[in-house]
Amino acid sequence: MHISASPDPAKVLIIDDEIGPRESLRMLLKPSYQVHTAENVETGLQLLQEKRPDTIVMDIRMPGMNGIDGLRKIREIDPHLSVIMFTGFGALETAQEALRLGANDYINKPFDAVQMREVIGRNVERTRLQRQSEVTE
Repeated sequence: MHISASPDPAKVLIIDDEIGPRESLRMLLKPSYQVHTAENVETGLQLLQEKRPDTIVMDIRMPGMNGIDGLRKIREIDPHLSVIMFTGFGALETAQEALRLGANDYINKPFDAVQMREVIGRNVERTRLQRQSEVTE
């Protein structure tokens, strides 16, 4: 499936306080997706309400509200939205906690571009299927 040919390109929201990973991910995804970025969870939650993304990629460790707290809030707003947690610390316990709280996937920084595209594509598809089944029920 070639997503960019779709009249309604999938939307990905990236929430990361570090500009480097946020921008490199935006550049990687821009050809295939409509990409929105936020430097903190609060701004990300605002964009979630406004843009209704198909997938969120969010850093776990950020100043202020962290990614785990952000994940809880996202689940309250949209329980079916795919959320991929992103960690630069390779903290397995934190990633496992994120999965327990409802994250769909996690990826370590620095990320592999091919793996990242695969994981995002799979999660966008998952969200879209969930939303379609909500409409048909």
